[in-house]
Amino acid sequence: MPKFEAGMEGMLDMFVFETGDLLEKLDDILMRTEQEETIGTEDINEIFRTMHTIKGSAAMMGLQNMSTLAHAVEDLFYIIRDDPDVKYDKPGLYELLFASSDNLKNELENIQDDDIPLSDFTELEGKIHAFAANMKGEAAPQQSGSGQASGEEDLSHLFPDDEDESILTYKVTYQETCAMPSARGFVLLRGLGQIAEVCSTVPVDLDDDNADDEIKAHGLIIKLITDDPNKVLEFLEDGINVEKAVQLHKPDKNAQPPKPAQQPAPTPAQADKAVAEAKAQVQAQQPQQAPKQPPKKSGEKHEQSIISVKLEKLDQLLDLVAELVITQGAVTSSPDLKGLSVDLDRFNKSARELKKLTDELQDSVMSIRMVPVSTAFQKMNRVIRDMNQKLGKGVTLEFVGEETEVDKSIVDILNDPLMHITRNAVDHGIESPEERAAAGKTEPPTVTLSAGYDSGEVVISCRDNGAGMDRAKILAKAKKNGLLTKPENEYTDKEVFNFTVAAGFSTNEQITEYSGRGVGMDVVKKNIEKVGGKLIVDSEFGVGSVFTIRIPLSLSIIDVLSVKVGQSSLSVPISSVREAFSCKADNYILDPDGNEFIMLRDMCLPLIRLNKHFGIPSDVHDVDKGIMLYCKEGEASAVLFADSIISDQQIVVKPFSPLLSDFPLKEAGMSGCSILGDGTITIGLDVKEILRPYVKQKA
Repeated sequence: MPKFEAGMEGMLDMFVFETGDLLEKLDDILMRTEQEETIGTEDINEIFRTMHTIKGSAAMMGLQNMSTLAHAVEDLFYIIRDDPDVKYDKPGLYELLFASSDNLKNELENIQDDDIPLSDFTELEGKIHAFAANMKGEAAPQQSGSGQASGEEDLSHLFPDDEDESILTYKVTYQETCAMPSARGFVLLRGLGQIAEVCSTVPVDLDDDNADDEIKAHGLIIKLITDDPNKVLEFLEDGINVEKAVQLHKPDKNAQPPKPAQQPAPTPAQADKAVAEAKAQVQAQQPQQAPKQPPKKSGEKHEQSIISVKLEKLDQLLDLVAELVITQGAVTSSPDLKGLSVDLDRFNKSARELKKLTDELQDSVMSIRMVPVSTAFQKMNRVIRDMNQKLGKGVTLEFVGEETEVDKSIVDILNDPLMHITRNAVDHGIESPEERAAAGKTEPPTVTLSAGYDSGEVVISCRDNGAGMDRAKILAKAKKNGLLTKPENEYTDKEVFNFTVAAGFSTNEQITEYSGRGVGMDVVKKNIEKVGGKLIVDSEFGVGSVFTIRIPLSLSIIDVLSVKVGQSSLSVPISSVREAFSCKADNYILDPDGNEFIMLRDMCLPLIRLNKHFGIPSDVHDVDKGIMLYCKEGEASAVLFADSIISDQQIVVKPFSPLLSDFPLKEAGMSGCSILGDGTITIGLDVKEILRPYVKQKA
């Protein structure tokens, strides 16, 4: 990574974020237009603006390799924009564009690592220049500054006869790797104005589209008035990316060619404006990409309504909200309040108001962090496109529920797992066109990504309509690898299909670019489990497969009923509880098979004793001695039996440590843990998992 100039280090995160966003939008345009007959004028302009912005911002950051690559692509679209009828090889153009996008995105990841040097894009740039030359009908690519007369440059036009003798002329030559010398010129002039009076420059307008090429070819000419020429020369030589600075003197010639009239020197206000515009080009996206704002009312002052915030700050804010909830519980549930004979109406009123404000604060913080899952889904378009190019399967990618909003951290977690799962769906799951035809399949090969919520979890699934999984083949491979721990006939389909995400497991006979090495899916499973999630595999032979990712909301602050079971505290989400009641012995039913039921009005509900379910010793066994919680999740309903209710309150549910991933905690119905107001630990329950065996018993 380059050593950034003073004050530039803080811009790195903003540069990475904004450039990454521009490249994602560029990929969207390329994916959408690749199969169209021609590229629309609006898309051409958008690609041109995107590369122009990346070129400028990378140059300001000192990332010349990225800047020159973006400049090369910009030149391509300058040709297309200037002559819409120009002939070119569209597939070849798109291969260059996708390669450029990939290289720029990879470089964005690398520049944040001090140990990785800047990449050399010379070979790719050469291909782009050759493509551009072919478009223009030239034998070889035209280099920047080419076509200039060789030999000594005639500078006589810079010294008109009537020029004031006090005006001095300097020429600044920038390094060849400086991709945007006009931007450097703005900065140079701003500083130069502190020690000299700048009269004019050549080129006159540094914001002109041709200014960069002119400066590269002839240098930046500056005319000024100063009392200390040597100090000016030293200042110019120390400029950013300056290779050489010299003072020019009037040639000894009797005749001078006529020279166009000089433009008036920029005023300090104009110089300030030029610098501000240069910074705006680097730090902001183009106006066409900004969100539309409502029309401004008459007399209303325009204010910026969107700002960028580091995710670290939002993480810290969310942690503070979680601590606030815990502290609130500690105050309102303090043991010191018990047994007080004084009136606590004012305290209770303040406690309710505090809870209301805490709830609103939590909702606001969570909404700030929410982004649509489509940001992760859209990246899979590129994966499918590249695999279709190489495997020729013609797979279509469909989205369902892509507008579902999830925490930003979850989107970041999903990127790698989704990429691996999608690749496996295309490579393993989808058959070749010949195989699909032989199987009588007429529907197009499709991979469907879907998103939604379920019981406080984000559920992401990847479904394909391919060949499905061969249960017998998977079981045989698992046996060969020594993965079986019980007789083959005792394995359920779910257990068999889960072998496909075991380390080193692969049923592919051939190793390809995308799969067959037995690595990848086990890493995906481990990474998902690290954040408290789980990966579920299901398949039907000949029909297709589905991989489902379930990840709990990164930090769940939920309302619960905390109940006591033996010496332990368990917390049941209030959203799952329909009713809490005491049961009479007459309402208890024990069938001949030993199954327990509770009659609640006209419903006969299964009884689940939490002490037996979790193996917790308890002295409360009679149904009329404890407390009953009627719970319902979807089509499943049952009654949970606990010793007593401790309180209803909010808790912060955090996932279990990855060290516990080998234990079936989630399968047993435990979603995470938290701290109660009195400092005790409570286990959050996943009621849907507990009720899963009773899904067929409808209320």
